[in-house]
Amino acid sequence: MKPKYRNLLLATLFLTAASVVQAQDAPNWKYQEGVHYDRLVPVQGTSSPPDKIEVAEFFWYGCLYCYRMEAYIEEWQKDQPDEVNFIHIPAPGDPTMETHARLFLALQAVGELDAAHRDVFRAIHTESRGLLRLGDQERFARRYGVSAEDYRNAFRSFSVESGLRRIKDLMRRYRILAVPAFVVNGKYVVRVTPDSDMPQLLEIVDELVARELTER
Repeated sequence: MKPKYRNLLLATLFLTAASVVQAQDAPNWKYQEGVHYDRLVPVQGTSSPPDKIEVAEFFWYGCLYCYRMEAYIEEWQKDQPDEVNFIHIPAPGDPTMETHARLFLALQAVGELDAAHRDVFRAIHTESRGLLRLGDQERFARRYGVSAEDYRNAFRSFSVESGLRRIKDLMRRYRILAVPAFVVNGKYVVRVTPDSDMPQLLEIVDELVARELTER
């Protein structure tokens, strides 16, 4: 055999072997695009540092499904690697949802969101407190040492207004139409239905995070 053809055959065999190895090493993904999640095109930016994989949950305090999902999310967060940055994003849909989104952002502005977040859910879903009036929110904030004046100023602040505008823009770019909604790294949106299994939703999130890690 002429050297030129022998070298070509060897190169072909090498490429074939490499392809087989790559196929064997490729992860066997369980969940499918168009069935369990959708891909955002183009990929959207996130608010997380570039070395982090952002998992964002769009939610509403008045959503019973979102409330029940919180317990699963808390457990899920305990097992996440350092590369994952999980964030809550309050969805300002109708006026009621926007009032609760303002509550979230105002608590964040006064530095009490971490302490109050689960309590807001409980107040609405177990204490039948709507927290829709500013006065009710002011009284709620007093639990955490926030004066009515400080809370009111935060509620009406520029940072809350700009936060609402930013979230509305995110919802448009991420094509969020309902809550809860999970977005992974500005690239994938998990499909959620009223019958979705909560642990499975987080399994899908985990697989999408794993996809992002393998591409780094």
